Amino acid sequence: MPQKKIQLDFLDPEQSIQVNQGESILDALLCANIPIKQACTNGVCGVCLTPLLSGEIDYADRQPHGLNEKEKQNGYFLPCIATCKTDIAIGRPKVRLR
Repeated sequence: MPQKKIQLDFLDPEQSIQVNQGESILDALLCANIPIKQACTNGVCGVCLTPLLSGEIDYADRQPHGLNEKEKQNGYFLPCIATCKTDIAIGRPKVRLR
């Protein structure tokens, strides 16, 4: 099964993790012990809002209801329902863990 790479530009030093075809980006981050705040896991609450710095994601038939127009224009996405179309680079999630 082909894998994609997620470049984590908010870590020091930067790291990359692998994500399996069809695996949500949130699941890949959690499996790699990358801290990210989450709640609904279905694209509604917006808690996992994260900047997409490069690459392409896919929501398939799911709708990112927790993402407003301004956030979309500023390059944010919801990793809970997104999968990687290409290798991607992401920034620090908007909501921090306490």
